[in-house]
Amino acid sequence: MKQVTSAPALSGEQKDFTFRAVFYGLLIGLVLMCVMAYLDIVMGMDTNVATIASMIGILVVPTIGGPTNRREINLMQSCATATIFAAFSVYDNITAMFMMGEEVSLLPVFVLLLLTDAMGICFVSLLRDQYVNDPNLPFPGAIMCTTALDQIDKKDNSSTKILLIATVIGFALSMLQNFQIVPMIVGVTKYLPIEGMSLEIILVPIALGTGYVLGAKNALCMLAVSSIVCFIEGPVGTQKGWFADPNMDFYSGLQDFNLPVVVGCALFAALVPFARQWRSMLNAFHFKKSADGSGRDYSVKFQLILLVILTVVTIVFSYFYYGIHPVHLFICTVISLLFAMIAVRVFAESGLGAGVALNLFMIVIAYLITKNASYSMLITFMSFNTFALAQDTMTDLKIGQQVCASPKNLLKAQFIGVIVGGIAGMFLFYAILKTFGLDDDLFTYPVANMYHSVISGVTEGSGSSFFDPMRFGLGAVIGTVLSFVGLPAGGIAIAMYLPPRNVMGLALGGVIRWIVEKKKGEEVAEKYNNAATGIIIGDAIVTISMIGITLASA
Repeated sequence: MKQVTSAPALSGEQKDFTFRAVFYGLLIGLVLMCVMAYLDIVMGMDTNVATIASMIGILVVPTIGGPTNRREINLMQSCATATIFAAFSVYDNITAMFMMGEEVSLLPVFVLLLLTDAMGICFVSLLRDQYVNDPNLPFPGAIMCTTALDQIDKKDNSSTKILLIATVIGFALSMLQNFQIVPMIVGVTKYLPIEGMSLEIILVPIALGTGYVLGAKNALCMLAVSSIVCFIEGPVGTQKGWFADPNMDFYSGLQDFNLPVVVGCALFAALVPFARQWRSMLNAFHFKKSADGSGRDYSVKFQLILLVILTVVTIVFSYFYYGIHPVHLFICTVISLLFAMIAVRVFAESGLGAGVALNLFMIVIAYLITKNASYSMLITFMSFNTFALAQDTMTDLKIGQQVCASPKNLLKAQFIGVIVGGIAGMFLFYAILKTFGLDDDLFTYPVANMYHSVISGVTEGSGSSFFDPMRFGLGAVIGTVLSFVGLPAGGIAIAMYLPPRNVMGLALGGVIRWIVEKKKGEEVAEKYNNAATGIIIGDAIVTISMIGITLASA
């Protein structure tokens, strides 16, 4: 996959930070926030909203003020995604606290929300140069957004036509699947000879498109790992009693068993490159704006001071309001920053989020440190805010690098989105709780129920498997080795955790990319990123439409 390893000098010809960019970013973000809340609370899932926000912006932003440009839409999309994710954690982590019987006041939760969201933005701004210039990080989510943004400036309509045709195809296929005319999942598990073996492939457009953009190397590595899980680990673990047959209950068996390996692998995969690049890391902390051609136009000193202030305020506030010991919260804060590095690297390598896995792990770690179930869930809430915004911000900075946008302005857009999104998200959460409660037939809170089950198990003494030192150490060794040999350790780690059928769907997209490269060449394969992006957008449009239909008929 073609990578941009250095950014050209910023040009003043195209404005990015405009009133309409911020206005539409907030507006689109608020609409998509409702969509994401519905997906999470009802179905326990999310979708790639950055590309959707970009495409909506391309269509609506020019309606006020005339033509737009890639940088303006990039800033609009950055503001929109920050708005969407600003309060996303409350639907799961805070709901789990209500399920625990805690009386939670939402105003102090809002204060912690803003503080820890801002910490995530500041933290990754310190690491921006190392991530966006790393040729080993494909950033498939950023590539999809950039592919959509490229249609604005292109005089050749062929790429735009490919994008539009693929969007129609993705929309049609997704509609057929949602109405069960075309199957979403193809599998032959029942024909396999050994108990615990499984073979299924999810064929939804979003999986195929993401796999194509991800590229053959990364997708095939994930395929290899998923095949090991399906054909070796599954039957061996079932036979030896490590977990139940994964075909019967994957999430509470094999997935939990692999979690320490996943976190160890992803953590050391994120740390090793920084250890190997310690000189460039030190250079990143020059207390002046960058003049080395990297494109960074903000001072690291200011971001570092702000991060320290936010951390201190968060610890002090949590001590005086909730009674969380400052040392305990400091340790957990350091861990949450490490988790931010994991989340960013996994998303940059695979296009997939590691949020649920990291949240589950943080619940156990926080409980082992604090010995308090309520504190552990609240700390996990803060941790999720930090790494969710870190992941979102770094993706937007990568898009900005590819379109030569101002990183400083993108960070401003992130902060604006967090403030507005935090307020709106808390009001939305309050309204959902008051309207539907916790026992509604439609709003079932599947992820929050999972967290509640985990904390219940941990407090009853059955959570030791989540932090098995041997499996964590094995993951650390795997992550270190993979990083040194240049393989996508973050993607491989998440492939051990996700349901194999999801990984198989991504891998199929990567195989298609490999075939196109062999038959037509890399240049043609790059051009068909438009097709991959299009079918993802089509799938997302159907998802939003189905949500609207469901709400209208509820």
